[in-house]
Amino acid sequence: MATGESRNAALRLLALLFAMLAMILLGISSPAAAHGDHKKHSAEAETVHHAGLPPSAVQAGQAESMAEMADEHHEDRSKMSTAERLLDWLGRLHPIIVHFPIAFFPAALFTAIVGRRRPAFAAPVRFLVIAGGVIAPVAAMLGWLDAGFDPASDDWLLQTHRWLGTGFGIVALLLGIWAWRRPDQVGGKAMLAALTIVTAAIVVQGWFGGAMVHGADHMNW
Repeated sequence: MATGESRNAALRLLALLFAMLAMILLGISSPAAAHGDHKKHSAEAETVHHAGLPPSAVQAGQAESMAEMADEHHEDRSKMSTAERLLDWLGRLHPIIVHFPIAFFPAALFTAIVGRRRPAFAAPVRFLVIAGGVIAPVAAMLGWLDAGFDPASDDWLLQTHRWLGTGFGIVALLLGIWAWRRPDQVGGKAMLAALTIVTAAIVVQGWFGGAMVHGADHMNW
C-alpha cells in the first residue's frame, strides 16, 4: 500500500511540474523572449566592453551598463500585463532558487560517501536527494522564465546553460522519485555513481552560469 501511494504521489508531482511548464510555454513565449533578447544583447555588449580595458574602466562600464539596463527594464515592465509582470518577477528568482539543488546534491554525495558503511546515513541522503529532486525542476523552469523562450536566438553560452539546466532538472526529478520509491537503494553503488555524475554536471553548469555573468574568461589563471 505504501509503495502504491508513493508511486501515485510521485506521478502527481511529475504531472504537476509538466503542467506548469506547459502553461508557461503556452502563455508567455513572446514577452519572455523579448526579455531574454534584451538580457542577451546586454551581456554581449558587456563582454565587448571588457576586452582590453583596465579594471577601473571595466567597473565604470559595468556601472553604466547596469544603469542603462535598469532604465530599459523599467520601461519594458510598464508595458507588461499583471500576469506578465508576475512571471517576469518569478523568473528573477532563478539565481536564488538554483542554489538549493546546487547544495543538496553535493551534500548528498558527501553524506553517501562518509556513511557508506553506516546504514543510519541513508535517511539524510534520501532526504537530500528528494529535496533536490523537487527543487531542481522548479529552478530549471524559473531559468526559462528568466532567459526567455527563444532558444534559436540564444548565444552559445546561454543556449548551453539553458539545455544543461533543463536536463539537470529532469535527471534530478528522476533521482528524487527513485530515492522516494526505493529507499533500500539509496546507499547503493548505483545511487553513488548517479550522485557523482550529477555533482560533476553541477560544476560544469556553474561554470556556464558564471561565464554568462562575468565572461567566458572568468576562471582564467
